[in-house]
Amino acid sequence: MFRAGLLITAVIGVWGLVTYFRKQPSSGGFRATLVLTEALFVTQGVIGVLMFANGRRPHDNLHWLYGVLLVIVLPIAMSYVSGRESRREPLVYGIAGLFMAGLTIRAFTTGA
Repeated sequence: MFRAGLLITAVIGVWGLVTYFRKQPSSGGFRATLVLTEALFVTQGVIGVLMFANGRRPHDNLHWLYGVLLVIVLPIAMSYVSGRESRREPLVYGIAGLFMAGLTIRAFTTGA
């Protein structure tokens, strides 16, 4: 699931920035990808909690922080762009996607 998370967050980052610099609005496909990304990280979180319940532990406790951040970054970005100029929406999500790609790499390096 690491590769899927890294790929989808990198795609969101690049897609969002390209959309912003082309001065285009966010498309339905872009927004659907954001929803799928959130669902992926929530699913990973649930799997992580189940693994923890079965006795598996991450190498570093920072893994928990990265996991929580990966779940809350997109809702925070959404609350930031809600009710504001829609022109900035792809920029905010693009930056959030690249930030999440970095978090995904860090979460992988601190995991089991």
